[in-house]
Amino acid sequence: MFTLLDNLIKDQRFRFTYIAFLALIIMFTKLGGNGLATWDDCFYAQKAKEIQETGSWMTMHYAGDPELQNPPFFFWLVAFSYKIWGINEYGAIFPSALFGVLSVVLVYFLSNRLFDSWVAFFSSLVLATTFYFTKYARHAMIDVTLSFFVLLALFFLTMALRHDKRYFVLWGLSISVSVLLKSVLGFFPFLITVVYLFVTGRWRMIFDKWFLIGSGIVLTVGCSWYIHQYLTFGRLFVDVHFGWLIMQRGFQLEPEPWYAHLSYFKDLLQHYWPWIPVFVWGLYRFIRLALKRDDNALLLTCWILLYLSIMSFTQSRMLWYVMPIFPAAAIICGHTLHGWLSESRSAYAARWIVLVGIVVGMIINLTPVQLSSVRERDVRTIAPYIEHLANQKVKLIGFGYTFHSLNNPLLFYSDNAARPIYMTYDELAVAFADSASLICVAHADKLDSVLAQVPNAYVLRRTEGASLIANRPLDVTSVRTW
Repeated sequence: MFTLLDNLIKDQRFRFTYIAFLALIIMFTKLGGNGLATWDDCFYAQKAKEIQETGSWMTMHYAGDPELQNPPFFFWLVAFSYKIWGINEYGAIFPSALFGVLSVVLVYFLSNRLFDSWVAFFSSLVLATTFYFTKYARHAMIDVTLSFFVLLALFFLTMALRHDKRYFVLWGLSISVSVLLKSVLGFFPFLITVVYLFVTGRWRMIFDKWFLIGSGIVLTVGCSWYIHQYLTFGRLFVDVHFGWLIMQRGFQLEPEPWYAHLSYFKDLLQHYWPWIPVFVWGLYRFIRLALKRDDNALLLTCWILLYLSIMSFTQSRMLWYVMPIFPAAAIICGHTLHGWLSESRSAYAARWIVLVGIVVGMIINLTPVQLSSVRERDVRTIAPYIEHLANQKVKLIGFGYTFHSLNNPLLFYSDNAARPIYMTYDELAVAFADSASLICVAHADKLDSVLAQVPNAYVLRRTEGASLIANRPLDVTSVRTW
């Protein structure tokens, strides 16, 4: 058996097929059924759901109201996914998981083009087994999809510079999608490209016809959502999207100690296992090669260092905001691993990688082992009750939550939002004195106090985290729960 496997491993087509299949298993096995996280899965999944409800494909909506924070491309993907898989958790996560797999595949192609097929094998293996990357590929979040299109833009950059300048058209389209995914953060591949062209002495390329065409595509296609929203909402869009979201929430900083800006490096040291030792050594080697003006090293180090240095000066420093560095980090790790091994040792390591992958694949497919944690069990439990009573025109309110922490999952799982949300027992008591029937979602740890301080409070369903109460007894015996 080992002889047959060793012969297969020598064929790079087999190695590529294995990596692609491994990525599919990791990203898609048991993908749906464990719930969506409140932040940001349910928020994004709900906005995609409201595309079908409102018929608006350019202006996103949340709880029926226009929502000006996010460009629409990711929600288009989820909305199309809903048409295939239905409006459910699997449909919400499917695009992210798909682009997680495609990122692993594209890392193989890019590293094969930059180096060789063995570096490609190890690079794509590193990305497929980077826990942080695969974790968010199994979330209904934008960042893994953005990583793919940043990677795609820089792949087409290498094709344009080494083969045919007309690839700048596809480069521009890829950056346009990045902008339509993540607004100003989508311009990073453009910035990386310009810096790379200058540090490699190719700055005249920015005046090339095909580069200008690609840049024009970014300005027209990539910025089309900005134009549409400004024409629709005028100054309100500018104030909300650029003023509040980007400047105030993203880049308007309070004075901080210098070490606060190293948080991304600290997060990488904490979360980029088991690859962090390989990455640290590999990045050191690549920086040295970049100082010697090695083209490949300059591209990868510009890619990583520009992201980390700029994003370190933003106000919200979450590791998933720099998710697009993970493909570049994987290539550096793959190159470093192959550099430590001879050709024969690479083949020997690949044999055991394949065997371990087969065993792990069998374990996660044939056993109850879960790859995603259980999320929002409480809201999923009470959602059928809320739907049932909402159909009877019973008003829904909340108690003890912030608006989004409660309504993100409530909207997705029950199609209803709690309005208003009260924060004091006196306010809730006044609301419960209403003659009309009323239901309320309250924190389970506050339930005993609610029952003691609010007259006419009746428990309809209690869970570990949330409870559904009403201001009078209501019949919910016919409700089917998940």
